[in-house]
Amino acid sequence: MWDAAQGALEDLLEDEYPTMQLRPQKDRLQVFQTLATFYLRYLKIFRALEEVYDQIVHPQKRRVVHQVLEGVMGRLVELKNEMVELEYSEFHYFDDILQDFKMTP
Repeated sequence: MWDAAQGALEDLLEDEYPTMQLRPQKDRLQVFQTLATFYLRYLKIFRALEEVYDQIVHPQKRRVVHQVLEGVMGRLVELKNEMVELEYSEFHYFDDILQDFKMTP
């Protein structure tokens, strides 16, 4: 489970910080969709790491998982703040993205 979550996190980081410079997006809807997609992907990784942290017994591994979990939680808060600043609202509707990821609200 830990390996799968770590692999998903590495893939997400590659998607979020590409090696090539991309042009800034001007469409607010497209920017929000991108942020929301990253937010939900981080949320899935957070849930997987939380389960790993709950089930692991080895103290050193538990400390490492805890550090990664804190990093993911921090990035979730940053993404949420970016979405709030973009939309000027605390409430966001991810219906279409949730359906794409086959997640329930």
